[in-house]
Amino acid sequence: MVFKNLDAFTTFKDDPKTGIITDIDGTISKIAPTPDEAVVEPLIKDSISKLVKKFKLVAVVSGRSVEDAQRMLDIDGILYVGNHGLEYLKDGKRYIEPDVVKILPQLKEAIEKIQNGDICRIPGILLEEKGVCFSIHYRQCEDSEKTRKIILDCLKKLEQKDLKVTEGRKLVELRPPIAFNKGSILEKIVSDNNLKKVIYLGDDITDVDAFDKIKELVSLNKVDGAAIAVKSMEVPPYVMDHADYGVDNVDEVGKFFLWLTENSKNK
Repeated sequence: MVFKNLDAFTTFKDDPKTGIITDIDGTISKIAPTPDEAVVEPLIKDSISKLVKKFKLVAVVSGRSVEDAQRMLDIDGILYVGNHGLEYLKDGKRYIEPDVVKILPQLKEAIEKIQNGDICRIPGILLEEKGVCFSIHYRQCEDSEKTRKIILDCLKKLEQKDLKVTEGRKLVELRPPIAFNKGSILEKIVSDNNLKKVIYLGDDITDVDAFDKIKELVSLNKVDGAAIAVKSMEVPPYVMDHADYGVDNVDEVGKFFLWLTENSKNK
């Protein structure tokens, strides 16, 4: 656990060239019944603002749209990466991967079929259009596992072979089949910003790619890195197994961020 191994993080804490990369939902924002109800608490926002002032790079890599990620934090100086790396916002400009644009008509057609199909008739279902991805949330459904299977079966029947189906915490997502995940975008961030030290924090299945990428880069002596997972009963145990360290909840992430900014020789 992180707080039993703080000495391992002193090298990151004392180097202003460190990069901090984090997921949002379930990591710096507590999971809420619907995406719109989720918030980043003021204390965590304040600690992130301090991280921005202290370290070379602070980035958020989220499954949310990049605009939504920015709305939740509203902090200048952060690199916002949305839809698992398919789009990002830097210096006020939004960038979308070129290959994604080609797939958007197919995605739109699939979304229309879903909106007019059986999935929408399930009580508690919430559909979320995110620009370049589409999420189906079943958190508020009475039988979540049964609903999950129904959603997956319905998506298999779609005649959109070029779209990719992925899963997260109580959601199923439809996205372009671009070879981008949180691991590949982490590697790009490290390369683009010439990071030599990096900490990544996440809580979900989609964060495993980033955890594994950190370990790969460390094994190749490209970075000094650490992967931190936030515990959750909703997430398979193997997610924690892929991380180097863990914290119990979102509040502990906030405490860790404050620790990184306090009592440092570089403060």
